[in-house]
Amino acid sequence: MGLVSMEGYDVGVPTMVLTRKALGEKGSYLPSALNYMQLIGWTAVMNIVGGKALDTVFVSLGYASNLKIWIAVMGMLNTLWALAGPRKWKWLERTSAILLLILVVWLTAVTLESVKGIDWSRGSSGLPLLQALDLVVAMPVSWLPLVADYSRLSSGAPFLSTFLGYFASSGLFYFVGGLTNSYLGMSDPISIIAAYGLGIPALLVIILSTTTTTFMDIYSAAISFKNIRPEEPIWRQILLVGSAGLIIALLFPMEEYQWFLLIIGGAFVPLATIMIVDYYLVSKRRYDAEELIGGKLPKARKTGISSWAIGFAVYMLISIYAPQIGSTIPSMIATGALYYAMSTLFD
Repeated sequence: MGLVSMEGYDVGVPTMVLTRKALGEKGSYLPSALNYMQLIGWTAVMNIVGGKALDTVFVSLGYASNLKIWIAVMGMLNTLWALAGPRKWKWLERTSAILLLILVVWLTAVTLESVKGIDWSRGSSGLPLLQALDLVVAMPVSWLPLVADYSRLSSGAPFLSTFLGYFASSGLFYFVGGLTNSYLGMSDPISIIAAYGLGIPALLVIILSTTTTTFMDIYSAAISFKNIRPEEPIWRQILLVGSAGLIIALLFPMEEYQWFLLIIGGAFVPLATIMIVDYYLVSKRRYDAEELIGGKLPKARKTGISSWAIGFAVYMLISIYAPQIGSTIPSMIATGALYYAMSTLFD
């Protein structure tokens, strides 16, 4: 994720435009479409999380539960923030980050105090270790197709800010999540906060942080679509994606994410490998923004597309038939070696 962030910073284009070099102009439409669909899915998931937090707040104040109403409120709020555009986000992101940091410190302290003497086996998922790693990797990989959308606007240090920021936060969250799952037997963050008695302020921070994440999903889905149809107005795609995420959240509540995450991993782990190998090893960091957006590239590069397809097949076959060996590392090795060999021999 950090390496792709550097690509966006160096070249100055969004992630899906970067894929044109390895996959070809029209070949890049496929990851754009997949990213578009996964971002609609994440929008729905986060609408549900935010809606549950809002519902819990109002139930604690004595009102009746109206989960679908609050999911709709979150969906509309997220869409409006996405329409505001990235230049309006900085103050909101900073406020959210500070409040969320306070909540994380608070939650971590409460968790460490509460879990003394727990039975660690209560938190076991029953997954093979390396398949659990696949699910952990799928989280940053699901953000990877977005990262250059924002690092291209960065003022500096794209690798360190991306790597350290995500590593520190997700590492801590997995640690606290594992402890709370072992102690409380719960995986839903809203239920955990309620069980710890952190109260309405904590839930309000969750609502704010959910919003500052979800409108990025909506905005980046619109950016990905523009890679397919550059003339498409961003505002129209924001409205379509926001509406789709809201409808899915209302009709198909998502409580089980495992296969959703594994499919994301299968699609984007090999793609990330190809992007990194092509930029740093094959092209030796010589990408030209005008070439990427000027229609001068091949319509499709069989080397990139076939390597990606084989990497996806390796990932999913291992997930289904040999989950104990994990899919991430074998698919990265297979995809990277195949792409580099084919690029060297045939291109």
